[in-house]
Amino acid sequence: MTFKNRFAPFTVQTTIRLKTMGQESSPEFEKVIGHHFHDQGLLEEALEESGLSSAGNERLALVGDKILALMLLRRWYREGNTTEQGTSLLQTYACNKQLASMARVLDLQRFIHQRPDLERHVPDSTLATTMEAILGAVWVDSNEDVQQVNEVMEKIGLYPSSGRIST
Repeated sequence: MTFKNRFAPFTVQTTIRLKTMGQESSPEFEKVIGHHFHDQGLLEEALEESGLSSAGNERLALVGDKILALMLLRRWYREGNTTEQGTSLLQTYACNKQLASMARVLDLQRFIHQRPDLERHVPDSTLATTMEAILGAVWVDSNEDVQQVNEVMEKIGLYPSSGRIST
């Protein structure tokens, strides 16, 4: 089974990985993040670790990194916080350490397609990149719907837990 990717042709390797993920894993992952993907190719790309011959999820992660910052600052601005609080918010909630921590809480490492040459513990950098790629994939899949991204961020705990930002 292959899916059309909006940005690049699918590789044979990606097609094989989709089969190893299994039809039952896709709905399970979608339930974890609270988003159903219309383009399963974006889901697969988001979960693909980059390697020597593949960019993996890096393109989506680049988009997701900026979407994460946008969404955090969107809430920050609406609450009327100071610029210092906005800077602190980004340093605290958009950093790799926080993203990796949330990925571990959600047990997302079980969904990541690791490079076949490395059978190992998933490093924090891979988890953080995957979290960003997931947000990028939701953004693209939802036709840049801010509300869809907001709902995913709420579901996976990427916002500060208190009602107001007080970093």
